Amino acid sequence: RKKPFTPHEQIRALRWSITGVCLFALLFSYYFAQIDFILMFFAITGAIWSGAGVIITMGLYWKRGTTAGAYCSLIVGAVIACSGIILQKTWVGHVYPFLDSLGWVPALDSFLRTVSGPFNPYVVWSMTPDKFPINSVEMLFIAHVTTLLLYVIVSYLTCKEPFNMDRLLHRGKYSIDGLQTKTRKEPFSLKNFLLTNVLGYDENYTRGDKILAWSVFLWSFGYGFVICFLMVVIWNFFQPWPESWWGHYFYIKSIFIPLIVACITTVWFSIGGTLDLIKMFKTLEEKEVDHSDDGRVIGHLSASDVARFEAIEKQKQAQEEKQP
Repeated sequence: RKKPFTPHEQIRALRWSITGVCLFALLFSYYFAQIDFILMFFAITGAIWSGAGVIITMGLYWKRGTTAGAYCSLIVGAVIACSGIILQKTWVGHVYPFLDSLGWVPALDSFLRTVSGPFNPYVVWSMTPDKFPINSVEMLFIAHVTTLLLYVIVSYLTCKEPFNMDRLLHRGKYSIDGLQTKTRKEPFSLKNFLLTNVLGYDENYTRGDKILAWSVFLWSFGYGFVICFLMVVIWNFFQPWPESWWGHYFYIKSIFIPLIVACITTVWFSIGGTLDLIKMFKTLEEKEVDHSDDGRVIGHLSASDVARFEAIEKQKQAQEEKQP
C-alpha cells in the first residue's frame, strides 16, 4: 500500500481482520472433521506458523537475517504443516490407493524405514493403508528444523551487509529517550551468563522483577523441561514405566499441578493485572501520541524512527566533519 492508513482506517482494518479470523474459526471448526488426537492436532496446526518463531528469535538476535530468509522460512513451514494435514485427511481414501496403483509403496516403505531406523523404536515410519506414516508431532519437528536451516542458509546467501542491531533495538545512541546506554562488560562466568542472557537481568530489575524472572525460569525450564521431560526420558530409557504409570503422570502433569498454579496465578494476575491496567491507562493519557508509530516499515526502519534516526545520523556526521 503506497498511501499509509490513517489512524481511523487502521483501527477499522484491524476490526475487520479480527472479524475475519472469527468467521474462519467458526466455519473451519464446523466443517473440518477431527481425525487425530487433540494434542497431535495442536502440534500440526501450530506447525503452520513454525517459521514465525525462527524469524522472531533470529531477527532480534542475529544481524545477518534477511527478508528473503524470513519469507522462505515462513512459507516452507506453512507448506510442510498444511501438507501433513491434507495427507492425513486423504491418506486412506486417495493418497495410499494412488501410490499403490503406481507401484511406489514398496520403495517408499523401504525409504521411510531406512530414514527412521536409527530412531527405532521411538520413531517408526512405514507405509500402511490405514494411516499416514508420519505423525503430527514428527511433522512439527520436521517443520521446526527445516525452517531454522532455511532461514540461516538463505539469509547467509542474500545478506549483503550486517544489519545495525543497535538501531533496530534502540540501543546506545539510538535510545528512544536520547540517553547513551553504557553497558559494563562483565567477565564470562556461568553465573553472569545465567543472569544476563537467560534471566535478562539488568540494572532496571527490581526485587519483584527478579522473583518473577526466577519463577518463570524454574517453572518452564526446571519443572517443564528437566522434571517433566528430561528425567522422564532418562528414567524410561533405563527402566520403562508400566502403562498404568503414564495415566498418573499425565494426571499430575496436565491436571493436578496446573490446577494448583491456576489458583495461585488467578489471584495474582487479578490483583496485579488490575493495578497495572490502571497504571497503563494513566501512562497512555500522559504519553505524547505519535501517529506514525503504526507498524509501517520504511527502509528496514519503523516509520516512527525514520525522522529521529536521520537527525541522529546527521548529528554524528557533523561531529565527524568538525574533527581534524
